[in-house]
Amino acid sequence: MIRGVAHVDDEVANRALGTILPAAPGLTTGQIAARLRKLVIEGDTEAAKKAYDEGVTQARVWSTLEPDGTGTMISTGMEAHDLAAANRNINGLARLRKNAGDSRSIDKIRSEVFAQLLAGRIVPNGKKAEVNITGDLKTLGGLDDKTGYLGGFGPVHADIMRQIVERQHDATWTYEITDPETGEVFAVTTSRRPTAEQYRQLRARYKTCVHPGCRLDTAQCDIDHTKDRLFGGLTTLCNLAPLCRFHHRLKHRSAWTYRKLGDGSFEWTSQFGFKYITHPP
Repeated sequence: MIRGVAHVDDEVANRALGTILPAAPGLTTGQIAARLRKLVIEGDTEAAKKAYDEGVTQARVWSTLEPDGTGTMISTGMEAHDLAAANRNINGLARLRKNAGDSRSIDKIRSEVFAQLLAGRIVPNGKKAEVNITGDLKTLGGLDDKTGYLGGFGPVHADIMRQIVERQHDATWTYEITDPETGEVFAVTTSRRPTAEQYRQLRARYKTCVHPGCRLDTAQCDIDHTKDRLFGGLTTLCNLAPLCRFHHRLKHRSAWTYRKLGDGSFEWTSQFGFKYITHPP
């Protein structure tokens, strides 16, 4: 929390912290950081934009040798869309290797992919990294300054969101009409697998895996039937949810259960009977 408000004045910091503290006991540190970033941006949009621009200006990369003989490379000041796209690219390549039978941990594979990309030992396949950004239509049009959301990164300043959008010259756009009170999007189908439209709507509604505390981007998640097809669950938006591969398996192979609530939230029950609520953005 201290780090999240270090670059803003006391008034903005106190207001943001006062808002998030009541909810903080039910959040992970990652969720707190993401929500606090949004509150800080909304608390002083000009200061948030200035801090971002200064960070980009001071960008640098450095490397160092560790005592055990391995090396560490760090890049600071990366633009948000580049960071999100790089993460998605590394995760995708690592997942391909894992699915092909690599028995090492996904973190080890990610590290190897990262090093090989920078060293030029992985030849790019010519595909552009996907950029998934969500914003209010008025803000995208420059008529408002509501905070946007960059998939794989989190909340971003409205001006930064517009800059990212301007660079997507050949992008495919998805428009969603949502309930202003709940944000819910509804559609009905009886197909076995979610349609491309349902998948886009789920990604628009839920930015991450819906298991308590998980922040893996929805683009890297499986789509799960909340009520299994085996027991009569339909392939409708009200019965679908994004789960990362780990929590998808956890749901099917353990005593963890969950159900969707009327406002789009999910109530999870652990194998010990404890209940947790996850809320959509």
